[in-house]
This record gives sequence, C-alpha cells and structure tokens, in this order.
Amino acid sequence: MRPLALTALVLSAALLTGCGGQSASSAPAAPAPVTSGAGATDGPVEWAAHVAGLTAPDHGTVTEAGVSLARRAGGYRFYLWETTEAKVCTAQVTDTGVAREVVCGDPAQAAPAKGSKLARLVGPGTGFAEWYVMVAAERGAEVTAVEHEGKALSWTRVRTLSPATTGRDVYYVTLPDRTYGWLDVTLKGADGRLGKDRLRL
Repeated sequence: MRPLALTALVLSAALLTGCGGQSASSAPAAPAPVTSGAGATDGPVEWAAHVAGLTAPDHGTVTEAGVSLARRAGGYRFYLWETTEAKVCTAQVTDTGVAREVVCGDPAQAAPAKGSKLARLVGPGTGFAEWYVMVAAERGAEVTAVEHEGKALSWTRVRTLSPATTGRDVYYVTLPDRTYGWLDVTLKGADGRLGKDRLRL
C-alpha cells in the first residue's frame, strides 16, 4: 500500500475501544519521557513528546513509562503510550510532521474471546503507509510467530503495559492488505511450551 498523499489525506484508522481522535490544536504540547519498543530506536525525542502532548486532558498525562515507538515505515512513525487515567494512546505522524492522528481508549475493554489469550487492541486499520493490527497478549504468553493463511507476517513487540492498563504485552503486526479472517499466533507460555492461538480480524 502506498503512503497517502498529504494533499488529499484520507485516514482510515481503527480506534481503541471507546476512543476518539482529536486535532493537533486541541491540547497543549508537553514534554514526555521516551522509551523504545523492540528494535525501535530512531524516533526523535521532540516528536514523541509532541504527540504525547496531544492527549486529551480528560485522558490524563503520560506515565513514567514514557512513549514507545512501535513502528517506523513508509514515511511515518507509530507511537504508543499510557496515561495517568489508565488509558492507552496511539499516534501516527508522518516523517515531515505534516499529518498526524492521536487516539486513546480503555485497554480493559479489549478483552480476549473465551479460551483465547489474545485481544485486538487497535485495528485492523490502515496507517499512513500500511495496514496493521495491534494485539495484546495475556500475561505469561509471549508471541513467537504470527501467520495469516499460512503466510508469516512481520511483527514487533512494542512494550508490556503497566498493571493499571492490564499488564499485557502489546505487539504491532504488519498486515499485507485489508486482511479478513484469522491470525494464527504461536505463543510461548511461562513454562516454555509453545501453543497455538487464533485472533479474528
């Protein structure tokens, strides 16, 4: 999927349960600490602080855990952070800083289906450059592989959420397109054993 032209930006982002987007001018910028997700070390501190500062006042402020860079690809960055009101927020921003979207929601409402250890936290949706879904795995369940219709997908562990926001591990999964059906996920339990789980998209 090609990045969308900024002159005719049409953003179709799936939101966290119970969240709403807001414009860049609706909240003041505030400094925030920055941390990086696995393999994500190239996010400018000032950009992460800026997008975190766009959090709506009623969602609280960024916690001490800071801001994680979940993904950088195709001219955009995707950030995730937690707030003092037990919300999880995400932000997409283009490398030029011209376009951005911030959404927040309650991760406790993203519950796994009965018998599963996986829940959709954000998405599936399209970012500025690609389709994606963010998956939350229950405590003690570590993702080791993700597939769709037998094809391996690229994924990144972003961070472990604090106990106040469920304590689950969050993963960013890159989808090949607007994907339907199921994700087949291999999980490693606390005992080291591998098991299979599925998540409906």
